Amino acid sequence: MKTKLALLLAVAGLCAAPELYAQSAIYACGHIRRNRTEAYDNLRNSGYTTAIIFNVTVEEDGTLTTDYDWKNQRPAETGGIICRDGEYVFGEVQPEYVSDVQSLLKQPTSISRLEFCIGGWGNGSYGNIRKLVERDGTGPETILYRNFKALKEAIPEVVAINNDQEQDYNVEAATAFHRMMAEIGYKTTIAPYTNKTFWQTLVANLNETPGTCDIVYLQTYGGGSGNNPASWKVFGDIPMYVGFDCESSSSRTTMERKFKNWKENADVQGGFLWNYNDERRNLNEWATAINRIFPTVKADKVAATAYGNADFGGYAVELPAGEFSQPEMALYGVTAKDVASLKVTPGYTVTLYKGRFLDGDSRTWTEDASTLADGWGDATCSLRIAPGSGIGDIDAAGGAVIGGEGEIIFRGETREAKIYDLQGRLLKTLCTTASSRLPMPRGLYLVTTAAGTAKIAVR
Repeated sequence: MKTKLALLLAVAGLCAAPELYAQSAIYACGHIRRNRTEAYDNLRNSGYTTAIIFNVTVEEDGTLTTDYDWKNQRPAETGGIICRDGEYVFGEVQPEYVSDVQSLLKQPTSISRLEFCIGGWGNGSYGNIRKLVERDGTGPETILYRNFKALKEAIPEVVAINNDQEQDYNVEAATAFHRMMAEIGYKTTIAPYTNKTFWQTLVANLNETPGTCDIVYLQTYGGGSGNNPASWKVFGDIPMYVGFDCESSSSRTTMERKFKNWKENADVQGGFLWNYNDERRNLNEWATAINRIFPTVKADKVAATAYGNADFGGYAVELPAGEFSQPEMALYGVTAKDVASLKVTPGYTVTLYKGRFLDGDSRTWTEDASTLADGWGDATCSLRIAPGSGIGDIDAAGGAVIGGEGEIIFRGETREAKIYDLQGRLLKTLCTTASSRLPMPRGLYLVTTAAGTAKIAVR
């Protein structure tokens, strides 16, 4: 399942079709360093496919910092100097930082893409970048180039620089800087909230080399709360994701309503949240809500359907056969501790687990359950779906009976077979001396031959 999942996510990252390209992203702020053990674990199990690490600040001399009090030459909280004089030095104050960031991509995880953000409200990075570019250029000998190259070499898993430029708009300097980022090995993504012409020109300049800028994260909160994504469709085929501020008092229901509307009416292809900076919000609940609107993976063949409410109500998520840890389950849009009823495709068994990684207490279902009783309602954190044991297993010398797609298949000389429904009513009698196929509606049947009786699933 993990290999298949990794392949699906790789395809999602390369294909421009909206159905395959859907992603869910979150801005992860300094909290991931302050509360590192819990925060990184929560991100891996969340369901988000992209973590945008906020933020990297470019100082006046080209030094790269985060949460740093430059005036007093000391880090604020768990921040400090990231790169200076062309060297990565953040390990002096945050020795676990590189391995922590890299751990976000280690299985089991839902995260498949990492970005660094530069900018934000009141951040002077792009004003400093302009002065440095105008003074020094963007060649390999410049301090900007050397510091970002050192950052890339320290954490090569980070694939993009997210431009959250909210002041100091200068398209020439921004173009030169992000072309330099491309030379170092970074993609560019943008997070606009205003100044549409600036962003349109910047992206057009960058994508003279196709694919340099590959995602638009449109702010639809704060200063961008009045943005209509339909009016921002000025970036060609680049996928647009819309944002929501989960720091506000607005509910998840409000986010879902807005995102569904923009998906249907503005061709939006994904969603993101600003921001993750404490534990007031359940990451898994918000990520899975986005993933149900913008599917990151889909079941080619439905083996079971999980429902958020009893009696097959609430959200419905179709799942294929396979093993689903909490992050894998979340990518399909199933929230941990939120499955209240279940439909099982005939011929499959579903095993639910109370642990995140197919561990802890478990229970198996072979048929639909309108209510998950005995303490299993809203208890599932991972699950396994497999072909049902004891189904389609009539074997005899010279013959066999199995279930197929829309048919029961008789192989060899079965001679005579009787087909019953599960209530014991005789439906058909088949006499054959050779292999044959009997078309039947989807469902479970009891089939009797000289070799015995078994439950046969027609899918």
